[in-house]
Amino acid sequence: MPAVQGNVSSDKRLDRAVNHVSALWFPINPSVLKTIREGLDEGRYTEDITPLIDELKKDFALFTYVVKELVSQASKESVPTSVSSNPMQLIRWAELPRLSGILGAQNEPPSTHQLELSESFQSNRLRETAIIASTAEVLSRNQNLDPDVGFSQGVIREIGLNLIAWNYPSLYARVIKSLSQRTTIDEELTKELGFSPAMLAMRILRPHDDGKARRTLEQEDDESWQTYQSLCEVGEALARAGSPETYPSAENDWRKAHDYITKFLGDEGIQLIRSRATEHSARYRTALPTTFAALSSFDPSQAIKRHKLGSRAADNQYIRHCPPSVQTALRSLYSEMPSSEVSKDVIEQLVKRIIPEAGFTGGCVFVIDPSQMSLLPLSVIGNVKLRRLGRINLKTSAGNAMAGLIADNITTAQHTQGDPALVAFNCSQPLIEREGTEVIESTAGIYSSLGTKRRIGVLYLEAPEDQVGISDSLTVKTFKALRQALCDALMVD
Repeated sequence: MPAVQGNVSSDKRLDRAVNHVSALWFPINPSVLKTIREGLDEGRYTEDITPLIDELKKDFALFTYVVKELVSQASKESVPTSVSSNPMQLIRWAELPRLSGILGAQNEPPSTHQLELSESFQSNRLRETAIIASTAEVLSRNQNLDPDVGFSQGVIREIGLNLIAWNYPSLYARVIKSLSQRTTIDEELTKELGFSPAMLAMRILRPHDDGKARRTLEQEDDESWQTYQSLCEVGEALARAGSPETYPSAENDWRKAHDYITKFLGDEGIQLIRSRATEHSARYRTALPTTFAALSSFDPSQAIKRHKLGSRAADNQYIRHCPPSVQTALRSLYSEMPSSEVSKDVIEQLVKRIIPEAGFTGGCVFVIDPSQMSLLPLSVIGNVKLRRLGRINLKTSAGNAMAGLIADNITTAQHTQGDPALVAFNCSQPLIEREGTEVIESTAGIYSSLGTKRRIGVLYLEAPEDQVGISDSLTVKTFKALRQALCDALMVD
């Protein structure tokens, strides 16, 4: 009995949601509606409604609104399920008189929401719809199916998510921020709402349907129906792949979509889909230029790469403590940093340009020479004052006495025997060197190992002593950011 009560409660929530979103819908593009109304007044569609359909395809909200209204009319007129369940056939069945009744000036579709006031997650939802529908359209043509049906199925499949994004915006925003690789937006919304986006769409488009209509259509042409749905799923994976900042599953989605698209469309497949998506969303680009301008360069592989690199920059927790110019330089460096190999160009940018511009007057990158078990000075930076540069034997601690080595958690000077680079190599914290001679009293040196789990060398930098100050000074924080960036560039943990 409790289960029945739960179902009743769920049905009531769904009924309330249907009434809520049906009254508000999601934003219709006024420029598209204006163009269609002008065409109706001028008799542009009298002989052929294909140009009218082409205009409808440029506005997903208007397209689905027309389908919803026609489904209601078709139900009253007992139109065969094979027609009423196929959006494109339904629109052609309607012909101009019925379409004029829905789209003409005498009838105003819902206008609660405005495109220009959309939140980024809402406009992104429209962009994803364009990608999904265009993917299904292009793949349908390739597989000798009706591309218009593929397109329309792509748009219709997304109606539930679009309606939720605009009419339950706080909930939708919270859900997309909490997604993980193991969760989907549909699953999480279903948990929150008590019904799925697909169920919401079904109830809106077929309020009195008990499922027979869809089953009838599937029985009539089961193979093609299932193919259209599969093509839409490929489009959904492709759309998610293009937004790795939203979908943690983006990399896996990209592999799935890329393999399928390449198999059937070849290497030019993404370009074909990008071209159609750009064309279909041209009218959205005027209202939402920031979101839709990016479609012309839609490339999930690059988006995933940039996101992964951006995540690496975010993982460098010291960057935010650097001067603004250094922050900008390091984030730019991370955007060029390969994720699977060491780039000589990236390392040279860091050592030859960014480190000197960050205020360090000299320094050196020491690396391990395994053949002789020593630290070898590899890259010299600027004018080094505090030390001689030469090979340092890792097997001995012999060397000149060093005064003033200060670890992060130490505030008093300490005297340590041995080369400071060797000490730093075996230390978990940066070390600061201060010398008391008159010649170099204005300079301080900072050392730190390169790598923690796997140490491959030492970074040594010099800066004016009055800027180094104590362990939490801006210069020391900048040193930490530069050291982490070098470790990331060298791919060492």
